[in-house]
Amino acid sequence: MNTIWIYLAKASLSLVLFYLVFWIFLRKETLFITNRYYLLISMVISLILPMVTISYTVELSGDEIIKDTGSFLHIPGLSQESRVGLPTGLLVPGIIYFTGVIIFLLRIAIQFIVLYSIIVRNGIKEVDGTRIVYNSRFIMPFSFMNLVFINPVTVRDSEISDIIAHEKVHIHENHWFDLMIVELMSIILWFNPFIWFFERSIKQNHEYLADEGVIAQGYNVGRYHSVLINQLMGMEVIGITNNLNYSLNAKRLKMMKRTKTPKARALHIIWALPVTFLLLAAFASPKYVNNEDASQVASLSSATTVNLTVAVLDKNGDPVTGANVKVKGTSTGTITDENGIFSLEVSETDVVIVSMKGFEDVVIDMKTVAAKQANTGKYSLKVKMKALGETVSAYTVVKSKDDMIKELEITLKNLEVKKAELNKVKEKIMQAEKEGTVEQAELDKKKAALKADMTAVSSKIDAVTKKLQSLKN
Repeated sequence: MNTIWIYLAKASLSLVLFYLVFWIFLRKETLFITNRYYLLISMVISLILPMVTISYTVELSGDEIIKDTGSFLHIPGLSQESRVGLPTGLLVPGIIYFTGVIIFLLRIAIQFIVLYSIIVRNGIKEVDGTRIVYNSRFIMPFSFMNLVFINPVTVRDSEISDIIAHEKVHIHENHWFDLMIVELMSIILWFNPFIWFFERSIKQNHEYLADEGVIAQGYNVGRYHSVLINQLMGMEVIGITNNLNYSLNAKRLKMMKRTKTPKARALHIIWALPVTFLLLAAFASPKYVNNEDASQVASLSSATTVNLTVAVLDKNGDPVTGANVKVKGTSTGTITDENGIFSLEVSETDVVIVSMKGFEDVVIDMKTVAAKQANTGKYSLKVKMKALGETVSAYTVVKSKDDMIKELEITLKNLEVKKAELNKVKEKIMQAEKEGTVEQAELDKKKAALKADMTAVSSKIDAVTKKLQSLKN
């Protein structure tokens, strides 16, 4: 949910800046086609730019604290992206926003229903290749998609040809498509006044295009002015349609007679490029690393990659299972297996940190390891972790993999000898029980002790065998 608020804030800012470019550089020009595509494309870009992810690295000294702001748009309560639901402080704004979304969604749905009902009730008539819906519901003529809506009571017969010529320009140039885009965007960004400025400018520009198209067909400008003025008292009712008298003022009438703007002025649209780059820079997300980590990352590509195998034990020599292992300054990591062993591909300049709840961290500096072992591309270690509060020091025993295998093989042989000895003891107890030379109570006591010893030896044999298999694989 927090991502939605950040997205809406970014999209709103994009919308504002792109509209300011139009208002400053293009609004007064007669480059109506250029203006049309600028308004449409800049709206769409305003929705896309917030989804473009660009990151950059910020190096910090070790004593600097990294604060998670997410981006330049740090909104209180939004820094925890993993948080589910609305923070308490955003509950009311959230309810207001989604209520607005529903209202404006219903607004468009109702407009479609009204248009559909008019079409069904009055039918469609084709006049000289134009599909017309004669109706008494609306005073003003307007068009939507490939249909022209006319009230026969308020429109004189002598004016119909001029009106149809005007509306046919809207139809042929698919102005309804622009209106649908801005109406859909108004559902998402209804709270931003600039989306309504966009809608007004788009509709106004449509009327400029239609007026230009009518005059280009040879219609008398004075007569055309009279037709428009006669429709001055009507009101726009359907927002998704092109209304004949929309923005009918002195400026619109002057635009019909205004000298055409030189095409070179269309280059003013280039001002949208620095705005785009500014927004991309503003929306970029910083990736914080301290100087030490940054130098490690920078040198990673030039360092030799080696295999590191480590057995992690406690002070008693038992394996530490599930310990977290991470290469400092990177996202590389793993955990120890049931035998306390892990294996990683690391650089000879890396620092590996082993951590486990209840134990102090063990730091393995690969530079130190490399200095103690010959560089064969593989390093094997045995490390002991110190429990919190213990007085003994944690230490690292550096051994080769072959030495570790030999040590375990010797341990396994000793355990097998111990198992054989226990089997001999078992045979003697069974013989004594058969001959009856020893009291039964004493025999039962010896059997229990023998069983415990054999179970312990069998468990150790299994554990050592698994460790050997892990190292040999």
